[in-house]
Amino acid sequence: MILPRSDAEIAGIACAGEIVAAALQAAVGLVEPGVTTGTLDKAVADVISASEAEAIFLAEGGRTPFPAASCVSVNHQALHGIPGDLALASGDLVTIDTGCRLNGWCADAAISTGVGELSSENQRLLAGGRRVLEGVLEAMEGLAERIHWSEVVDRAHAEASHMGVRLIEGPAGHGIGRVLHEDPVAGWSRPVTADFEVVPGLVLAVEPVVTSGDGRLSLSKDGWTLSTVDGHPTVHFERTVAVTEAGVTVLTRW
Repeated sequence: MILPRSDAEIAGIACAGEIVAAALQAAVGLVEPGVTTGTLDKAVADVISASEAEAIFLAEGGRTPFPAASCVSVNHQALHGIPGDLALASGDLVTIDTGCRLNGWCADAAISTGVGELSSENQRLLAGGRRVLEGVLEAMEGLAERIHWSEVVDRAHAEASHMGVRLIEGPAGHGIGRVLHEDPVAGWSRPVTADFEVVPGLVLAVEPVVTSGDGRLSLSKDGWTLSTVDGHPTVHFERTVAVTEAGVTVLTRW
């Protein structure tokens, strides 16, 4: 069931969003050749802890709880990379994804960035990922027409095609509020299996993942990391956003 949020509830989610944004900014500021993915995760965890918030990724999951405050995915790792001793190299693409809970409200965001000097392919992929997210947010602004999520999905695929990248259909965004994952599921498959109206009060973690390859993913033996089958790199941009009568407000912005 989709739960529209009041202005006061959205303000609570926004407070958590400020911490998530600060944590991501701290980690991105450390990105350079030789830095380990574990170092980036520690930067995220330190900001969340110092803010007296809860790192909601830590221990998330079932039989194999996630072991870190953030997912740090490199190159062909599309989602849920487990941070550790892997050292970044010049030319890599790295995605940092995290969330927190503050005073009972959750927020979630991710950002991809380059390490050192990038190939033209990776530069195009980063630009494409940013543009797809921008297109999604622009599409969600069309409240006067009472748009449906399926229309947002069509816009996202069109933006990806225009930028010469592919929107991966498997990973999905989600409602967010009292817990990390709430209704609705904001997926990217076409046709959309469970469509919904984009209406005031809706709060979503919107997260397109794009690649330069065919978009097929496989699950690693660690039970978490999803990587491209063809080895092509991916980027992942995610924001927690609230739909209001005035339009779309990004709650995890810096």
